Amino acid sequence: CDWLEEQNYGNYAESTVRRYVKQLRVKYKIDKHTKRRQYEAVPELPMGLQGQVDFGQTTQMTTAGSRIKLYFYAFVLAHSRYKYIEWQLRPFVTDDLIRCLQNTFKFLGGKPKQIVYDQDRIIVVSENNGDIIFTQAFQAFRQTEHFEAIECRGFDPESKGKIENVVKFVKSSFARGRIFKDIRSWNNESMDWLQRRGNGKQHNGTKQVPAVIFAEEQPHLQPIINYQPAQEVAIERTIRKDNTVMYQSNRYSVPFGSYDAHGRQVVLKVNDDNLTIIDQQTGEILSEHQISTASGKLIQRSSDRRNRSVGIPKLMAQVVQSFTDQTAAHQFTKQLHQKYPRYIRDQLQVILRLRGDYSQQALDKALEFCLKQHLISATDFKATMEMLPEYEAHLDRVRDELATLPLAEATQAKLEILQPEVRSLEVYAKILKGAHHGTN
Repeated sequence: CDWLEEQNYGNYAESTVRRYVKQLRVKYKIDKHTKRRQYEAVPELPMGLQGQVDFGQTTQMTTAGSRIKLYFYAFVLAHSRYKYIEWQLRPFVTDDLIRCLQNTFKFLGGKPKQIVYDQDRIIVVSENNGDIIFTQAFQAFRQTEHFEAIECRGFDPESKGKIENVVKFVKSSFARGRIFKDIRSWNNESMDWLQRRGNGKQHNGTKQVPAVIFAEEQPHLQPIINYQPAQEVAIERTIRKDNTVMYQSNRYSVPFGSYDAHGRQVVLKVNDDNLTIIDQQTGEILSEHQISTASGKLIQRSSDRRNRSVGIPKLMAQVVQSFTDQTAAHQFTKQLHQKYPRYIRDQLQVILRLRGDYSQQALDKALEFCLKQHLISATDFKATMEMLPEYEAHLDRVRDELATLPLAEATQAKLEILQPEVRSLEVYAKILKGAHHGTN
C-alpha cells in the first residue's frame, strides 16, 4: 500500500490492498509465514518519559543486480510511537550510536528522560554483579545529556516490545522489495517513508496517528545540551602486503591474513596515545596499539603474527580435511605448494581462517570452481568465496531471462537442429606452438 503511494499510483485503503494481496496468495499459492508468541499487555507510559533504541539489518538488491547488507538504527517514543531511523553500510559502533542519538534529539526537538536499550557491546562493557559498566564514550554522552539509560534483555516484549515492532515494521514496510541505489538516497527515502507512513498513518495499537500525538508530547521532552565528543582523528589507509598499516612513519600490525590483493581499506582512529585499526566495510576492530614516538619502527602484537609452530605437512593435512572432496583438496594444496614454495605456510593459513566464516557447502563449491578455472592461490580462493554466490545468482537470472525471451517457431526449430562446428583440440595445440591452421 505504501509502495503504491510512493510511486504515485494513488491512495488506497489498506483493507482494499489486503484483500487484493490475499487473492494473489490464494491464486499463486504463496504461503504467509508467521511467528506467534505470547504477550502481556503493559500500561501506556506518560509523555516525554521514555524512548527505546534498537538495531537491525537487511539484505537488499542493488541497481547493479547484486546484493548488499545494510544496517539501521531505530528509535521510538514509547507514548506517541513517533519514530526515527538511520541507515549505514557497516555495523554500528559506539560513535555511530552517539551520532544517531544526537540526530534523533534534533529530529524530535528534545529528548526523553529515559532510553531503553539492549545490553549491546557498543553501549555496555560488562555487567558487574548487576552494576552496568558503560563504554567510556557512551558514559560521557549520557552524563552530559542527563538521561537515564535502562538496559534490558533482548527480545523482551515487556521491556522494549515497542522498538522491536518498529524494527520489524521497517523491514517489512520500508525495506522489503526496495532497490538500493546509494546510502544517501536510501536515507532520504526512509525519511520520506517515516513522514508518509511510519509517523503519518494510524498506529494499529493506539489507533492514533503518531505525528498527531507527538505534537502533544513534544513540549514534555527535555532540552538538548549539544554534547561535543572528545576530538578523535580518523584516517583512511590500505593494508600493506606485510599485513601492516603506516602511521607517522611507523608500521602497525594487523592480524596475519588481513591483506587483500584488491586493496582492503581500514580506518585509523587516534584517541590520545591509542591507535585503533578498523575495517572500513564491516566496522570490525582488527587491532589496537599504543602509538610509538619513534620513527621507522614495526609495532607488532604477538597475536598478529602467523603461527609457525605447526609444520607444513600438518597444515596441508588440515586444509585437505576441511573439504568433502579430499582428493580434489589434495590436488589443490599440492599445486599451491608448487606455485608458492616460499609462501606455502601463508597460503594455507589464509584458507584455514576461512573455515569459521563459511559453510561446508560454500567451501566445497569454491574449491571446485578454483580447480576448474585454474585459480591456484589463497587470495583467489578467498575472492571466490566472497563472490561466487553473487556470480551464481547472476547466472540464474540470465538463464531465467533467456528462458522467457519470445522466439518465433521457425527460429526455435532452427536452433533445435543447429549443430556448431567442432574442431579437434590438436588444431589449437598447433596454433599455440606457432603452427598455422592446415599446415605443419
